[in-house]
Amino acid sequence: MAEDIFIKQRKENLKKLVEAGIDPYPAKGERTHFCSQIKDEYKKLSGKRVTIVGRVMTKRGHGKILFVNLQDVSGQTQSFFRFDNLEKNYSLLKCVDMGDFIQVTGKVFKTKAGEESVEVTEWKFLSKAMKPLPEKWHGLKDVETRYRKRYLDFLTNEESRDKIITKSKIIDFIRSYLKNDGFQEVSTPYLELTPSGAAAKPFKTHLNAYSMDMYMRICIGELWQKMMIVGGFEKTFEIGRAFRNEGVDKSHNPEFLMCEFYWSYADYKDLMKFLEKMIPNLVKEISGSYTITYQGKKLNFKPPFTVVTFREVMKKYANIDIDKFETKEKLAAELKKRDFKVDPKAGRGKLIDDYYKEAARPKLVQPTFLIDHPIDVSPLAKRSTSNHDKVQQVQLLVWGEELCKGYSELNNPQDQRERFAEQKKLLSKGDEEAMRADDYFVEAMEYGMPPIAGNGIGIERLATILTDSAVMREVITFPIMKPEK
Repeated sequence: MAEDIFIKQRKENLKKLVEAGIDPYPAKGERTHFCSQIKDEYKKLSGKRVTIVGRVMTKRGHGKILFVNLQDVSGQTQSFFRFDNLEKNYSLLKCVDMGDFIQVTGKVFKTKAGEESVEVTEWKFLSKAMKPLPEKWHGLKDVETRYRKRYLDFLTNEESRDKIITKSKIIDFIRSYLKNDGFQEVSTPYLELTPSGAAAKPFKTHLNAYSMDMYMRICIGELWQKMMIVGGFEKTFEIGRAFRNEGVDKSHNPEFLMCEFYWSYADYKDLMKFLEKMIPNLVKEISGSYTITYQGKKLNFKPPFTVVTFREVMKKYANIDIDKFETKEKLAAELKKRDFKVDPKAGRGKLIDDYYKEAARPKLVQPTFLIDHPIDVSPLAKRSTSNHDKVQQVQLLVWGEELCKGYSELNNPQDQRERFAEQKKLLSKGDEEAMRADDYFVEAMEYGMPPIAGNGIGIERLATILTDSAVMREVITFPIMKPEK
């Protein structure tokens, strides 16, 4: 009811502006300075004429004096309106509501209270806000509303804006770091006939022009980037979105931002050395130190990182030696004894991965390299030279979450074809996350593929930690929400 009164008042003010011959929604505004410059550069600007634009955040005063705080992308500054300076349109200031956008021109000065301000000699209306902002400008508190009306969250919560800006800085750093090391940025398809390159359930769509079903990609062009290497590229990377039709929780979202890069003539050990330089440098660039605080706990990114094997982690934290359970049936029987919910459609690799994520991974808090994964878990990785049941894979784990995952890529076409065949069997048995076979990719491999190290970086997971956010949604500009009705 109260909001209806406010909206009614704003409609009346809009009508008065129109009747006065003022366009309440002009096409553009003019600006010579940002709001923050009035204070930051006061000595240089004092007494000079400036023009600033912004949203009206506060409005106070009466009679022939009015103080208005304007906010733009840089911050806020105070504008001082005096009747003597604005006789012609001073009365129209009554039609200005909080949330409106205006443009003011005047000289920079200090008030008697010592606040750097603009003494307005001209002003212009730029946009009328027809709804009042929430909670009298003090910021949205309700989490549901914050995510559903993200624009209001950004407007009233500076911390929310800063998190998105920090994520942008992370992207800029990664892009620059890779380019400086000779990696070529590329762009690969978002729509695919075969959604391969990861074990995940895809989103399905239909291309009317060709009358065929297609899928949203589930990784950042893994197979495409490796085919580019077949075609003569040696170091490639892409930063973009992937889509997986799976669960939503504090560290998962149906669409997510990743960087994947592929490096010819390198292996997973080279990746470890590379990440051990890049990630600490990134953390220091963003936070100013190798050590950050996340959810009240210190995380130390100073290299070198701890290195542990998958088997060691499972024995230490899950109290199971996975090498003793060679078949799916044996492993499933053991997990049932532990009251673990076993997915009957899952293969041995998925059962191992599911149990690891529940029982062991949450215990890996400090930056840790995890290596020597079972071959069942990674159909695209090269076998270990010392143990053919293991693969040359590395994960960088922090706070029980995977930030990076890479491996010595499989480049033997016959081996790849056989592993795809095993995944196809799992898919036919109902495992929706089994990897899809891509014969087109295998054919490309048959033309010769050099040794390759490939790696994926979860940018939003990284941003979640570097902004001390409890959930990934905090660093997603507009997270997916269920409709209210």
